[in-house]
Amino acid sequence: MASRAPQKGGDPLAHLASDGPRSIYAIDGEERLLVDEAVHTIRDTAVQARARDFNLDVYNAKDTPIAKVLDAAQTLPAFAPLRVVIAKEAERYAGEDAAQLQKYIEKPSPTTVLILVASEKFDARTKAYKALEKAGATMRFVHPTEREMPRVIEARAKKLGVSVEPEAIRGLVDAVGTDVGLMISALEKLLLYVGPGAGKLIRRADVEDVVMPAKEESIFELSDAVGSRDVARALGLLTSMLELSRAHPLALLGLLAGHWRRLSMARSILDSGAPRDEVQLALPRMPPFVIDKLILQAKKQPLVDLVRGLEAIAEADALLKGGALAGPRVMERLVLTLAGTSARA
Repeated sequence: MASRAPQKGGDPLAHLASDGPRSIYAIDGEERLLVDEAVHTIRDTAVQARARDFNLDVYNAKDTPIAKVLDAAQTLPAFAPLRVVIAKEAERYAGEDAAQLQKYIEKPSPTTVLILVASEKFDARTKAYKALEKAGATMRFVHPTEREMPRVIEARAKKLGVSVEPEAIRGLVDAVGTDVGLMISALEKLLLYVGPGAGKLIRRADVEDVVMPAKEESIFELSDAVGSRDVARALGLLTSMLELSRAHPLALLGLLAGHWRRLSMARSILDSGAPRDEVQLALPRMPPFVIDKLILQAKKQPLVDLVRGLEAIAEADALLKGGALAGPRVMERLVLTLAGTSARA
C-alpha cells in the first residue's frame, strides 16, 4: 500500500496521467517491489527510452556527494523536455545538516525530475524530510494491514484488467498474508491461468488451484511439527519456507495466524461436544479432507495452548511490523514458543 505520507489510500501515481511528473520525489517503504515500480513508472513517464542516454543519471549516496547529484539536477536536458536524476540510499542526504538539499527543495529545477530513493525509510524527523513532505514530494509504500489487503488486491487486479470475486480475495489473503509482492506475483500467475482480456474473473477455485495448495500443505506440516513438539523439524520447515520458497515473514505469519484461528475454532467446537459436521459448517469454504486434517491437528493441542499461540502470533506481528527484530529471528522465536519451548532456550 502506498501513501503520500501521512495519509493513506488511492493511487500515488495517478497525477502522472493528468499533470505529468513532479520536480522531486522522495520514495521509501518496506514494499520494495512497489518502490522500484514507482521509480520506473516515473522515469518512463518523464523520459522516453531513446532519450535516456543523455537525460538519465543514477547515483548512490554512499559514494556520491549531494553536490554532484544537485549539479546533475540543475543541468538542462538534451533533445528532450525533461531529464531524470535518481539518487539511491538517499536517506544519507536527509540528515539535519543537509542544507544543500533543503535549498534545492525550495526551488527545484523545472526541467528535472529528481527521485530520491531510500534503501529502507527516510527519517521523518529531519528538516529535509519535513521540507519534502511540505512540498508534497514524499511517497511511502508500507505493508498494508490484513483489513486493507482486499482493497489493495482489487486495485492491482483492476490495473491488470481482471476482476476477483470476494471469495477469491479472501483466499488470496489467506495464502499470501499482507505481502504485496507475493500478492502481485500470485495475481500475475492467476491472470495467465484464467487468460487475459477484459471481463475475465478470478474465482475462489482458481486461487485454490494455483496459489493455495503448496502454502496450505507447508502450513499443515509446520503445524504438525509444532503440535508434536518436534522443534528440530519445525525449525527446518520454517527455514525451508523462508529461504527456499522465499516466503516473506509477514506472509508466512498471515498463513500461520489463519491456520491457528481455524485450529482454535475447531478445538472449541469439539470441546463443546458438537459433531464434526459443526466444524465443516463453521468453515464452509474448506474441503472435507482439509477439515479432517484440521480436526486431527486440533485434537493434539488443548484450546488453552492454541489461544496462547494466537497471543504469540499477535506479538510476532507487532515485532515484524515494528522492525525490532529481523523477520527470520521473529519467526524462529514464534515457532519455539508454539512448540512449547522458551524463546531463550
